[in-house]
Amino acid sequence: MERADIILSGGTVITMDRRRRILMDGAVAVRGARILEVGKAADVRRRFDGARVIDARGRLILPGLIDAHNHPVHFLSRGISDDQPTHTRWATRVYPFELAATAEDTYVGALGNFAAMLKTGTTCFNDPGGYHVDAVARAAVDSGIRGILARSTQDISSKGVPVPAGAQETTDGALAASRELYDRWHGAAEGRLRVWFALRSVYNASDALCRGVKELADRYGAGIHCHLCVTERENELSVAQWGVRSLERFRNLGLLGPNLYLVHMGAVNNREVEWLAEHGVKVAHCPSASMLGGFGCIAHGKFPQMIHAGVVVSLGTDAGAVSRFLDMVRVMYLAATAHKDAEADPTVIGCYKALEMATIDGAKALGWDDEIGSLEPGKRADVILVDTDGVDWVPNPHANPVANLVYSADGSSVRTVIVDGRVLMEDRKLKTVDEPSLWRSCDAAATAALRRAGIELKPLWPVE
Repeated sequence: MERADIILSGGTVITMDRRRRILMDGAVAVRGARILEVGKAADVRRRFDGARVIDARGRLILPGLIDAHNHPVHFLSRGISDDQPTHTRWATRVYPFELAATAEDTYVGALGNFAAMLKTGTTCFNDPGGYHVDAVARAAVDSGIRGILARSTQDISSKGVPVPAGAQETTDGALAASRELYDRWHGAAEGRLRVWFALRSVYNASDALCRGVKELADRYGAGIHCHLCVTERENELSVAQWGVRSLERFRNLGLLGPNLYLVHMGAVNNREVEWLAEHGVKVAHCPSASMLGGFGCIAHGKFPQMIHAGVVVSLGTDAGAVSRFLDMVRVMYLAATAHKDAEADPTVIGCYKALEMATIDGAKALGWDDEIGSLEPGKRADVILVDTDGVDWVPNPHANPVANLVYSADGSSVRTVIVDGRVLMEDRKLKTVDEPSLWRSCDAAATAALRRAGIELKPLWPVE
């Protein structure tokens, strides 16, 4: 018999492989950081002797979920964007908080962010960047999660979205700092961390910065992470500033290509959908952030059309500040259902596509699908075990497990989380952090950072 380090045995395995097989009474064998075998439990147990066997009977075994757009630093700023106008909160809430948060605040917040992700089954994140990226990287290493880092870049201000002096930098300085981040962290933590390049927004990136980031991304084989076409107001401001809509500006600058990764994308027209498909551009959809932030991505977005055109669309939470939660199971529910209502069509997207968006499609969008996003021999052992004995799963939890997961459950059903073959959570208890101490540290860091930023969170109703 071959030796395995871990065998998860007896569960319903949702493989997300090319055939999208669901294996009843299945098993996953792991050695080191990789998956050895996926198959029927009896076959796997006959071939492999596990140093440790995890009983998965009555549970689901899935690939880890991928949060394809998340700002870890904003775990501490949860609540600052509640009911705030989209195009003013940058100046009054977001930038003041980011500039007030120290490197230590960022580390504590990012560690809390990653702990919250792991608790709900997310094993990989994609961060568009901030101001203390080394602190985010250290938190990722310490938590054991997988992810992509980037450094926020913005070299100009604009009337539409002014940038505080403390957040603005030169074009050359932004590009040099991004290269240095790549050199420090790309491939770190035994390959769990990768580095991309980023543009903060269309308003605050000069043509020279856009071209410079494109050149770096192409040279290093990395992605370009950017918020774009968030609202129709953005397009109006882009026309006023640049003479064309946001995506057309990027097209004119030569940015459209398979390594361009655009977030939100709720304000695109039919011609722009064709451009996305033609150039292989990747898109990250953040339905919870849109619904709380009022972006209009559900009511006016063309995500069903993008998917139909062959655009790879992933899912993200965006941030604790604007999504309010980091539970990708809840995000899948919104992606699967909200567009049905907007389109008045119950067949739109649905639970199976939503699960693809949070696993294998997310991996494709991140350029990581050769290693993560599905349970297949040779891939990285990023695996989650989901309980199905709660009231949300009754009756017949395994009769249609994908629908039951997406439409009925949430991330609290996740019981065990494995990343790179390492058990990071077992029986709902995280192994890499002391949760009570961490949550106290998050409270203290958030209070201090908000005070320095001059932001007060209080209810609208009188408190006596």
